[in-house]
Amino acid sequence: MSNKEEFPDDEIDQLFKGEVHHVSVSKLADQFWCEMQLHLRLEHGIIPTEEMIEGSNIHRSLEEELGPVIEVEVSTLEDSIITYLLQIYTKLQTLLILNVTRELPVIGKISQIPCLGIIDQLEIITTSDGEKKLVISDYKTRKSKRAPSYEQKRRNRVQLQVYWYLLNKMRNGDFNEEMFREYFNMPENISPSEELLAQLPVEHKEILEKFPADKLLSEVFELLHNLPEQSYELRAIYLHQEDRQEVCKDNSLFHQESFEVDMEWAIGYWKGERTPNSCSQQWMCNFCQFTDNCSFFLRRYLNEDKK
Repeated sequence: MSNKEEFPDDEIDQLFKGEVHHVSVSKLADQFWCEMQLHLRLEHGIIPTEEMIEGSNIHRSLEEELGPVIEVEVSTLEDSIITYLLQIYTKLQTLLILNVTRELPVIGKISQIPCLGIIDQLEIITTSDGEKKLVISDYKTRKSKRAPSYEQKRRNRVQLQVYWYLLNKMRNGDFNEEMFREYFNMPENISPSEELLAQLPVEHKEILEKFPADKLLSEVFELLHNLPEQSYELRAIYLHQEDRQEVCKDNSLFHQESFEVDMEWAIGYWKGERTPNSCSQQWMCNFCQFTDNCSFFLRRYLNEDKK
């Protein structure tokens, strides 16, 4: 299931007021590619490239491997919350039945700033000593069959680290039902509209008949609390866009201390404590849509022109 209408994405409106409504996991990760590019994208918007569109298509097909994707349109806060809960619930049920699920939403706080993301793949694996573990994977697409650069791997490893952190907080109760209610400003005794129900298949309607929204919220967190422990292993799987074959796999580990250092740096931008940094390598500018607006790039270009 997916909701065609996203929750409000008002980071740029509040960016330098120190009042960010939420930050997406992908935006946090993008800071470790080029923070200035992220800043300019928030200011000017972005034109989707063929690579982005094809990447979305591949993610959609991977999700459809585990079952049909149900898209709904919502127009009220209540329907948005119910759809979001229903999505988490059904994804967790798929995980328990198939030992794998895809496109699982996660939510939490990093340095008191709410953060939302969607885990590409979550698996239950059995280790060599018979223990059950959760393993998080993220799918990335490549135009070429060359392995990604260190900078690309670094960005994607950060994304996986944030997923691990958010899921772990939901599992252990550090992000709980009350925090969920507070974030979404969830009213008491909400119920789905007739417009939403008309779009849902029978099995989803039955879930909502069995579990009113308050009960569904409790069921979601009960399922999360009963999941196996998380493996520290994180997997980034790179697929070729044309034939969708695996190009390479980058395995990394969640590390609490380095994660805290990275997030302290990243969140400083969202709190308005510092201005955006430039990219680490000049070659990265060749893949940017915003060089005409980038003070770092223009300053370097003008300096080179004077030589």
